[in-house]
Amino acid sequence: MAASKKSSRVIGAIVIALVLLIALGLVWQSRPGYEVKSGFMALDEAHRYRQTGFMAEVDGTVARILMDDKEDRRNQKFTMRLGNGQMVLVVHDQETAGRVPLSVGDPVLVRGEYVWTETGGTLRHTQRDYSARRLHGWIDHRGERYD
Repeated sequence: MAASKKSSRVIGAIVIALVLLIALGLVWQSRPGYEVKSGFMALDEAHRYRQTGFMAEVDGTVARILMDDKEDRRNQKFTMRLGNGQMVLVVHDQETAGRVPLSVGDPVLVRGEYVWTETGGTLRHTQRDYSARRLHGWIDHRGERYD
């Protein structure tokens, strides 16, 4: 009887712990910076209405590979063409996430923070965020994830 009571308490404690963990996870994921807008339609709308500062996940084709910054060589830059023709600049921290071996015409899937610009926008923070201010970003290229 005592063993049965003890196991019931342990199971009860485990259930309470799981409920708390799930609740905390839902609150954490609903904080600003933890929602993800997906697809080129989301970025098209964001560009039209000058929205900025949200996580976006979008696929496209590498249109142009740009030179790394002369002062700050850690950022790999390229432009990608989305399904609607919109061009987006991608700024990838290769020091944190590794350089992506891109070629013009390659398909890529990118998750990063969208920042509005006149020319179509920029996706940045395409790497892990150890500060827990936003979801991790990444670039998927030819079956490899660079984050």
